[in-house]
Amino acid sequence: MRTGWIGLAVGVLWISLLHNSSAYRILGLFAHPGLSHFKVFQPIMRALAESGHHVTVVSYFPNLDDPHPNYKDYAFQGQDILTNAFNLEGFSRRTFMDNFVEFYELADWGFGTCSSALNSPALDQVLALHRSKPFDLIVTEFFSTDCMLGVSHVMRVPFVGLSSCALMPWHYDRVGQPDSPSYIPSEFSTFSEQMSFWERFENWFVTRSVKLLYRIVEWNDNRLLAAKFGDGIPDVRDIARNTSLVLVNQHYTLSGARPLVPAVVEVGGVHIRNLKPLPMDLQQWLDDSPEGVIVISWGSVLRASTLPKEKRDAILSALRRIPMKVLWKWEDDNPSDLPKNVVVRKWLPQRDVLCHPNVRLFLSHGGLLGVSEAVYCSVPVVTTPIYGDQFLNAAALMNRGIGVTMHYESINQPEYVYQCIQDALGSSMKKAAMAVSEAYRSRPQTPVELSVWCIENVMKNREHRLEKSYGGELSLAVYYSWDVIVVFSAMIVGSLAAVILISKRLSSLLGKKTRTGKKTKRS
Repeated sequence: MRTGWIGLAVGVLWISLLHNSSAYRILGLFAHPGLSHFKVFQPIMRALAESGHHVTVVSYFPNLDDPHPNYKDYAFQGQDILTNAFNLEGFSRRTFMDNFVEFYELADWGFGTCSSALNSPALDQVLALHRSKPFDLIVTEFFSTDCMLGVSHVMRVPFVGLSSCALMPWHYDRVGQPDSPSYIPSEFSTFSEQMSFWERFENWFVTRSVKLLYRIVEWNDNRLLAAKFGDGIPDVRDIARNTSLVLVNQHYTLSGARPLVPAVVEVGGVHIRNLKPLPMDLQQWLDDSPEGVIVISWGSVLRASTLPKEKRDAILSALRRIPMKVLWKWEDDNPSDLPKNVVVRKWLPQRDVLCHPNVRLFLSHGGLLGVSEAVYCSVPVVTTPIYGDQFLNAAALMNRGIGVTMHYESINQPEYVYQCIQDALGSSMKKAAMAVSEAYRSRPQTPVELSVWCIENVMKNREHRLEKSYGGELSLAVYYSWDVIVVFSAMIVGSLAAVILISKRLSSLLGKKTRTGKKTKRS
């Protein structure tokens, strides 16, 4: 009996040693203080911890409610660099110049993000941890700055990028990812993959322009990194070419199919977890609504309660005519003039509500997290995009036949609002939503499982870099074959010039023979 217990103990110890030998020390650096972004990244980091890896995360959103023994949090400071909420009073019609206004805002966020992160005590703490017990990998956000890539160079460890939205134009080249503007809309655009000539013209111009303008952000990153770590830090553009993997919160069933190099993997809907029970009063209210429910939520940043009065009145007027109940996420105290069919809440468990069988429609600002949840739950969407990738998401929904765009500048017309809702409630749109939802859900692995596998695969094969595309090593001139085009054009021009010259010589000789022949006949 005693021998049996000893054997069991040895077996447990051996399994434990094998488990620990395959565990990695992973550092997550998420310096952008946007909660909607971190909601995409946190499930991945948590899953890595649950898979046995030792995960350290530095962010603005430490997880204090549900700790895990393999998951340790550190907090950045200076969250005030990003406004927590936007007032809708200042928004109006989107114009062409908004592409560059938004780029300026992103660049400004990038400057603040980089400065705050590098000067945060939390970064010094994890640098000290690395010196005593080195990390094996850095996982960081690819967004409006590459500042944290400098940390990977200092630590001499590989890194993986996470993107909470479509890739920014400047992210493609670092991994050799094709970015043809003829059918791949820029994150700044308002188009789907089906574009007219002028839309393709705008998409090409904006994509190429912001790529060049992003160099300003890189120069600032270089300056701040040199101030923090001293001279000797390479250009962040060169560091970025060492990207091992990019996980993107997109899926082709919604955003459209496009060519992907092995280092870019779609994990759209990675934030969508198992359903949780609703509060009992909300569950009962939804269960008692067989006529259908419309859910309205404009995310965590846009405050619906700041709608101008004429727009709010127009929406309420349209909702009075709809024979359905309405559940509206409204941040302030209840308005006094709500229709009887409208109920407001300051917070909603949005994903769990959307998947209730009585929910018929979702009115959204077009944020990717909410849109993904609606697609997952097969609910058509009326989008009112305001900024960022919301226009891109709205275009994708329309292209799939599962969404209607309700333009913000036209909301002051009650009939317009009513018609947008009626169009989205059509049977054909519900049928399309169910088809897209089925395709969106049908995957060999969950997005979280795929994310963990991809990151572990990078660690197992990091010396060989098998997933890396050589396209990321090429200059723009070579990647787009501009040198070949120039030489080929010169050959064509040279050949045409030779043909023209020979033709002129032949014509001249023939002319001389003709004149000589005429003189001989006369004589």
